[in-house]
Amino acid sequence: MLNDMIGLARLSLTAPRDGARAVLSIDVPRQALWMIGALAVVLSVIISQLSTLLYPSTAMGPMAEMLSNPALVLGAHGTIFVVTVLATYQIGRAFGGRGSFDASLKIVAWMQVVMLLVQAAQFVALILFAPLAAMIGLVSIVLFFWIFTLFVTELHGFSSAGAVFAGIVASMIGIIFALSILLGLFSSFIPGVPQSV
Repeated sequence: MLNDMIGLARLSLTAPRDGARAVLSIDVPRQALWMIGALAVVLSVIISQLSTLLYPSTAMGPMAEMLSNPALVLGAHGTIFVVTVLATYQIGRAFGGRGSFDASLKIVAWMQVVMLLVQAAQFVALILFAPLAAMIGLVSIVLFFWIFTLFVTELHGFSSAGAVFAGIVASMIGIIFALSILLGLFSSFIPGVPQSV
């Protein structure tokens, strides 16, 4: 089981479209997919908090206060996961994609797992040699966009990965803008979040 998972992760990193096809061919119940995604989110937050303990964040002001609150970080990560699933399905279908909701959930949940493995490697590097961790962090950003673009291309049967990448970037900008407005509106009701002035 573990060997299969490692092999699938390797395939997803080296040949994302083949990895996406392999993931989509696996029959996993929707409830299990949500659990896999949630577990990956929790483990990701744990690693990020441990990393902060080793090397405290240099962020200032409201951002520093939010990063120091594990509950808020977990809530933010969980919200991003759910929004990504919904956006991957709804936006993809709006542009003629054929992927189902469950397939979108499967792709995003597996993406969480793959990026969790990269994050774990970065954490190990942080302990052994901090500059290497910084390099892995930069590489992980490129990996995320590359893998996710090809995953979505395969999921929805699109022909142009370039157009999918542009769509992902545009969607992310719009979603971040909308979430920032909502956070500003409701910050006064969330304990630990600094209110907007």
